[in-house]
Amino acid sequence: MEEKHITEEEEEQLIAQLKDDTQGPGLIRKSNGNPASFVLDIIACIFLPLNFCSGCVTVNEKEDVIVQRFGEYKNTITSPGLHWCFPNQLQISHVSTKLNTLDLKNIKIIDSVGNPIMVSAIVVYKIVNSKKAYFNVENYNEFVEDQSQAVLRQVVSKYPYETDDDSPNLKKENKEIQMELRNVLQEKVAIAGIYIKSVMLNELSYAVEIAAAMLKKQQAKAIVDAREIILRGTIDLAVGAVSSLQDHDITMNDNQKAQLVTNILTVSLSDREAQPTVQL
Repeated sequence: MEEKHITEEEEEQLIAQLKDDTQGPGLIRKSNGNPASFVLDIIACIFLPLNFCSGCVTVNEKEDVIVQRFGEYKNTITSPGLHWCFPNQLQISHVSTKLNTLDLKNIKIIDSVGNPIMVSAIVVYKIVNSKKAYFNVENYNEFVEDQSQAVLRQVVSKYPYETDDDSPNLKKENKEIQMELRNVLQEKVAIAGIYIKSVMLNELSYAVEIAAAMLKKQQAKAIVDAREIILRGTIDLAVGAVSSLQDHDITMNDNQKAQLVTNILTVSLSDREAQPTVQL
């Protein structure tokens, strides 16, 4: 099965779409102000020399600053350094744009064949549109966590824990499943201007109530597989033994051949060592 990966070009296009404030979910328009704020601004200008320094804003690396006045959105400062904004009723909010890692603890999920399993995951994300992240959700980090848990349940429940063939399953950590987790989660958090870099399954196991039974099943399957390998080898050995005896001009009737094959099979497939006996 072909593994799918997001390319750098696709990643750049997706981030550009999330940064675009003119389209997509969570559109927020810049306020043009109101008459009352203009009057207060004129009054504040009289005292501007006294409160000039209060308009200084420091922006750190990997950080955006949301600027509001009188509760209205004005602009977003994205370049690091010292900036100045008109100080009258100024509201400053800092939003980190660094990569974040979310560790989703074990949650119980029913897989596609009805087995309860325990699953945890690691989500790597970052904010690429701080305006959407700040205004569209109450707490963007909690928002990502809640959506990640919901998506994990939704996607994992579509696949079995393990399969006997190469079809997608959770135990093999198929790349197709990880890409589906990432893509579905990306759609959910786009409204908050958040980019999902990766979603990886971390711990995966059967739930406690069926773990012992599934272990016995795996052990039984391993024994059966081993027996099949031994059986094929034993048959080849028996056929080779009969053929070798005939090549050395040792004649055997059908009953003797059958007895020889039976003895070889018995010794090879037995759980205990063979006990030599002497005919009297």
